[in-house]
Amino acid sequence: MLFSVDGTASSKTELSVVTEEWRPFNYTDENGEIVGSSTIKVKAILDSLGYQYQIHSYPWVRAMEMAKTNTNTLLYSIFRTPERESLYQWVCPLMASVKIYLFHLKDRTDINLTSLDDAKKYITSVRRKTRGHDYLINQGFVEGVNLDVTSDPEAEKRKFLAGRVHFLMQSEWEMSELLKTSNLSFKDVTRSIEVTSKNARQACIAFSKSTDKRIVSEVQDALDKYNARFGLQ
Repeated sequence: MLFSVDGTASSKTELSVVTEEWRPFNYTDENGEIVGSSTIKVKAILDSLGYQYQIHSYPWVRAMEMAKTNTNTLLYSIFRTPERESLYQWVCPLMASVKIYLFHLKDRTDINLTSLDDAKKYITSVRRKTRGHDYLINQGFVEGVNLDVTSDPEAEKRKFLAGRVHFLMQSEWEMSELLKTSNLSFKDVTRSIEVTSKNARQACIAFSKSTDKRIVSEVQDALDKYNARFGLQ
């Protein structure tokens, strides 16, 4: 056991844990096991508290809805945004803040951005109901015009690599993992422009509003202890 926390609710409650496919933080490996850096931390915290739990990976919109409506359900990794603030009980921070960029294929030498507004001349692919989707809509991007919205990460990747969309909005880690699965490397893409600042994105754990507040508080305390001991990564 990595650390211990004295808990009461944990010995009586079984939790449902939901996530999505988001390499390298939470994803299903070749053996069908949900792994990743965020998964390691979530498992360590829940194990230290003595919870019984199962982790399942779902499409992002479904996972968000389950965590919003089902009692004793937690979702990770989810960015805490003003639009989502009132929908969940929050345990933060799960991950260190990350910089997010628009990436384009390196052979697209006709693309040259100096601002985010320049990207409106092209098409950016994002997944539905993600932080990137919400952010670009708020910046004036329009679905079906310069914003291609999908619920399928594989479809997003295929469109990008086939040149059917010009940009993906991702962190360097995400792009690196995407390229590995396609036998490509960073030399095949260009980091076009930084979209959000490092401090603008905080990934967290979200509990349904109907979950016992004692459980939420217990998990927050355990996360604080984990981050204090091992650092925020």
